[in-house]
Order: sequence, then structure tokens, then C-alpha cells
Amino acid sequence: MTRQIDITTCRIEFLKQFDYYVRNIIGDDDITVNIWLAGGVPDGYTDEDLKEIAIDDELWLDCVDCFANCCRMARGY
Repeated sequence: MTRQIDITTCRIEFLKQFDYYVRNIIGDDDITVNIWLAGGVPDGYTDEDLKEIAIDDELWLDCVDCFANCCRMARGY
């Protein structure tokens, strides 16, 4: 059980960092709205939202894929 809590905690931190990166480093409104907010973390997310995503492998992987797509779009791929 401790391992699951550790993984969940790490995933929550990654989600926060993904969100920061998409919004502030990529900074493209089209990518943020049309890709990240449509398939990543919800706008105005709560800690409970992030926990729900982090504990569900399918939701977690969807967010990772969405983040990767944001990065690809920002690089023009």
C-alpha cells in the first residue's frame, strides 16, 4: 500500500509540472485549450482531481499522452 501512495504522490507532482509546462513554458493558447484542457488536467483542478487521475492508470496514461502531444505540437511535429 505504501508503494501505491508513493506512486500516486509522484504522479500528482508530475501532473502539476505538466500543467505548469504547458501553460507557462509552451504558452500557446491553442495548445493549452484545444489539447491540454481537452484531454489533460481540468482547468481549475483541485488536489482531489489530480488524485483521481493519478490513481487511475488509464487516466494517468491519457494525461501523459496528452502532454506528449502538446510538446509535439509546440515543436511543430
